[in-house]
Amino acid sequence: MTRKPATLTDVRPPAKRPTLTELANALTPLREEVLANLAMLAQIPVSDGVESQRRRYLLDRLVAAGLPEASSDAAGNAIGFLPGKTGLRTVMLVAHLGTPICHATEPDVVIEADRIVGHGVADNSLGAAVMSMVPCCLKELGITLDSNLQLIGSVRSLKRGHDEGLRYVLDHAERPSDFGLVLEGIRLGRLSTFATGTVRADIICNISGDSGNALIVLNRIIDRLLKIAMPTRPYTKIRLGQIKAGELYHVEPVYGELGLEVLSDSSEELDRIVGEIEEIVAESSASSGIQTRLDCFFRREPGGVPFSHSLVKSVVDVMSQLDIQPAQDDRPSELSEFIAAGIPAVTLGITDGQTHLRRPDFVMIEPILTGVAQIIGVLLEMDRGACDEH
Repeated sequence: MTRKPATLTDVRPPAKRPTLTELANALTPLREEVLANLAMLAQIPVSDGVESQRRRYLLDRLVAAGLPEASSDAAGNAIGFLPGKTGLRTVMLVAHLGTPICHATEPDVVIEADRIVGHGVADNSLGAAVMSMVPCCLKELGITLDSNLQLIGSVRSLKRGHDEGLRYVLDHAERPSDFGLVLEGIRLGRLSTFATGTVRADIICNISGDSGNALIVLNRIIDRLLKIAMPTRPYTKIRLGQIKAGELYHVEPVYGELGLEVLSDSSEELDRIVGEIEEIVAESSASSGIQTRLDCFFRREPGGVPFSHSLVKSVVDVMSQLDIQPAQDDRPSELSEFIAAGIPAVTLGITDGQTHLRRPDFVMIEPILTGVAQIIGVLLEMDRGACDEH
């Protein structure tokens, strides 16, 4: 018999609230719905970075769950609001709707015995699918929070958009948030509390006439970038991520782009290295017929929530009770936007799995409900005031 999707208006008999260690088992009735929601969302294509179809699906889910407020904002984010009993605090729960690889048609999703396979299921279809089901999970568990819960399916989080959707929400929020919780599909145990300082840039080369080859010019620039001195501490690195040039084998390219990012735990090191890159690019442009320029389109300063903060201590405690091994992880996430806004926040993973650019992702099925229990456990800690900074 097919289970009807849960809504906030479902009437359930009074029952003792499960303990933290019982949450995953208590959520078992929602298991198939979670998996179906993931499969449906993962099959919705993200074409050229436009997440509008996924936004509509997510809003439909929030409306079906009975949220009194569910709509999109001017930036295209999906936003739901679940009022708390007292509204003393507001927690913002965020999952980005984009995927690293865009598809014009529906990507295939395969549900196997122990895992789900498909492009983008790990990054970040699972995060968005679970986020949309948190209100129903709370209802299933008989939990009504005192705190308001703001749910955000954010757009333009990847590539050059780089968290533009969440940035818009935080800049235009009518209700200030006390905490942020960023959901990523993998890995279970991920605990991101710190955002490494980052500058992302493109070096763009244009050649006029028969003055040369853009690939050769960019190669010379790369040689010089690799000679820039890097300190052992603080952590500092130049990451060369992509190069684009040329259309035909027999035609030398006159246009090229080199995409890179500068990472450091020090703002001073970011400034120094960007300054040296600017000098290299400017010197390259001094040659006749060659125009190169540096386009720094994104910058975030290093920062985060200290491990001694009550929020981090509470998250670690929840993980410990659920037998989840915390693993500090500074991979990029929307955590950086909360940090920039001065809002205590962490990023959590939901299950185990792998992401791939050239073949489908996969996520393991069995740990998913433990990952959801972790999210509910952290929300309860925030709700009772255990994460407040004293």
